[in-house]
Amino acid sequence: MYKFKTYFYAIFKRLDANNSVPIYCRLSCNNSIAAFSTGIRVPKNHWNQFRQRLNVYSELDQQINRQLDQFKAHIHHYHYSFLEKGKHFTSKDIKKCIINNENPRTLISTIKDHNSSMEKQIGVKYSKGTLKNYKTLLGHVKCFLAKEYNSDLALNGVEPSFVYRFEAFLLEETNCQQNGAMKVLQNLKKIITRSLQKGYIDDHPFKEYKFQFKKTQRECLTIAELKRFSEISLDNKTLCWIRKMFLFSCFTGLSYSDVISLNQKDIVKEDNGTIWIKTYREKTGGRSNIPLLPPALKCIESPFSKALLFRPLTLQAVNRGLKQIAKMAEINKKLSTHIARHTFATTITLSNDLPIETVSKMLGHSRIQTTQIYARVLDKKVEHDMGKLNAKFNF
Repeated sequence: MYKFKTYFYAIFKRLDANNSVPIYCRLSCNNSIAAFSTGIRVPKNHWNQFRQRLNVYSELDQQINRQLDQFKAHIHHYHYSFLEKGKHFTSKDIKKCIINNENPRTLISTIKDHNSSMEKQIGVKYSKGTLKNYKTLLGHVKCFLAKEYNSDLALNGVEPSFVYRFEAFLLEETNCQQNGAMKVLQNLKKIITRSLQKGYIDDHPFKEYKFQFKKTQRECLTIAELKRFSEISLDNKTLCWIRKMFLFSCFTGLSYSDVISLNQKDIVKEDNGTIWIKTYREKTGGRSNIPLLPPALKCIESPFSKALLFRPLTLQAVNRGLKQIAKMAEINKKLSTHIARHTFATTITLSNDLPIETVSKMLGHSRIQTTQIYARVLDKKVEHDMGKLNAKFNF
């Protein structure tokens, strides 16, 4: 005997901040079953699972019930269309019709919506740097879809095979290295996860995917290299400013974007005479309170202007200048602005026995695990500690 049933149900474990839950529909057609999101969310306490409808407390509840009735009517329309054709079909065939016609959300439109929402929250919840990463994701996805599909892709069409093909595309046809590709995929996973939570899709294509980050050695300068870098004779004024900015970062741990935005009000002198830099990190919004060491104070003796401590140069110009100075100082490392932050975390602080909790606070990290990335113990520190241990065994 032929049977066809529809069943609406709420998924209470996907409760959102507004205390609403997504409504799903399960189709049963003979021996085949398929479930999918209706795209409708309802107040948790209004849902009546027995009636598969809302208990009506407001006009909005009545409107949602009418939406469910309309959704059910569309399901029966597609079911009747298949019966008319006289061909074999399953619940999954009806589900495809519903999803493609009732919920035409695409991958690109989903990422754009996400980025648009993020842009409105810059300075509140997100930073410009974070938004830039998601814009990069959008660019890669557009290029991949143009190559593989020659069009946009329905969000429900993002399957596990898509993830692996996109990974190959990032590694083979873009400038992404292994870790860069993994970060792009992590950002895509976050958007897909939100889509699942909102009821736009039924399953997570990243469910079985394993992220594979390559361990990298974080470069930093030694004390000897810092000394050569600071003492090399420079005639070019721009290179002088670049050196001052870099050295200031090395002795404060501030990133390039934070350094170029510093002004006089960020310098605070306490009653005990200690001079601090007190600011907020542009990337995370985390607070950075850093007592200034003598080498850092020396870098700001002559500020660029009343408003800014340092000359606002572009990142590209600074990195080019650093490579020039490194060559002159015979430092065989690819210097960039971020190496200064690594140098502060390792050479200046951790290798001189500062507790990692203190270093984490000065770096403005919200989690101690982030600081542990920098916690590379230098050979000099190992030699020193083993020397003390060796004395105990000198029978």
